[in-house]
Amino acid sequence: MSGFRSRLESSLRVIWSGHRPRRLTVTERLGYLLLIPLAAIYAGLAWARREITRTGLTRRRRVRDVTVVSIGNITVGGTGKTPLVIGLARALREHDVSVAVVSRGYRAVGRSTGPLLVSDGSGPLVAVEEAGDEPVAIARAVPVPVIVSRDRTLGVRLARDSFGARIVILDDGYQHRRLERDADIVLLDAADPFGNGWTLPAGRLREPLSALRDADLFLFVHRGTEPIRPVPHRLVQLLKAFRREAEVISGVLRITGVRPAAGTELVPPARLADRRILLVSGIANPDAFAADLDARGARVVDHLAFGDHHAYRETDIDRIRRRLAETGADLIVTTAKDETKLVPAGLGTAEELLVAEAGFEPRTLDLLTGALL
Repeated sequence: MSGFRSRLESSLRVIWSGHRPRRLTVTERLGYLLLIPLAAIYAGLAWARREITRTGLTRRRRVRDVTVVSIGNITVGGTGKTPLVIGLARALREHDVSVAVVSRGYRAVGRSTGPLLVSDGSGPLVAVEEAGDEPVAIARAVPVPVIVSRDRTLGVRLARDSFGARIVILDDGYQHRRLERDADIVLLDAADPFGNGWTLPAGRLREPLSALRDADLFLFVHRGTEPIRPVPHRLVQLLKAFRREAEVISGVLRITGVRPAAGTELVPPARLADRRILLVSGIANPDAFAADLDARGARVVDHLAFGDHHAYRETDIDRIRRRLAETGADLIVTTAKDETKLVPAGLGTAEELLVAEAGFEPRTLDLLTGALL
């Protein structure tokens, strides 16, 4: 099943891309054509949902005495939301600001019962199955309260009342319209901002482009291996047409260091130079992850790319270990999100497992922090 899902996601990445790396197969073309009518229906429903809140037909709730900052996107996966949440939370703490993170907890079983305290600032308090991989990764990376809540309002209130949070960061909050926020930051992939232009399931867009009217700041995300170019004038004009007063900036997301699994001490990515590496990932943009490591001089001998948010099982661990032996790789490298599931599943006990940490450069974080303080 996991193999089928990985192949399906690989095909969808090609179909959804605005810069297709290859021609679609006959099966992919047929599937694309069949998905377009569904995408039109989805787009209409998503537009109506946002318009209902924009026009005031449904009441939006505000939590007093706290600044709410949403970090989100308009496309599915892979734009760097979680690294930005971590980086911004760290930067705010360095300015002695009491900050907390509230997440929806994708695939978390614990969110259905109300706000779930993932961390009080001392590290994860619950299992990854309860909280979801991204909230646990955030809780490991930065010592701030992390809360999972389907109802974000309840999560923000808990952060304010129990931890005195002055700023609450909503992880992946752009589509959650019931809660008023003070700033909406929308991340866009600089290499492919809107994919093929269609909404799900025929394209990458989670909502029609008209949803960009609610954004306060657009952050174009460049990967560590990409040349940094100014945002094209036509794109700036497009975004300004939706929200004239919105800021448009660029940032760089790159691997900042590597560390042992379950460890904390980062070493420079250059330590991977000339080492034979088996990559293991279950993320939305595995190609960018591999390209960044390759640019650091690492010799990636194979990449086992599972589906995004993949829940690793014993059979997956056996497959990874077999591939490690077959390729003769020196070690395994994975992401912080995958670490939350691979280590509990037993990987790293009999082999060297390193975690590549990704983050934004200080300039971007300083700009965002300055705007909030």
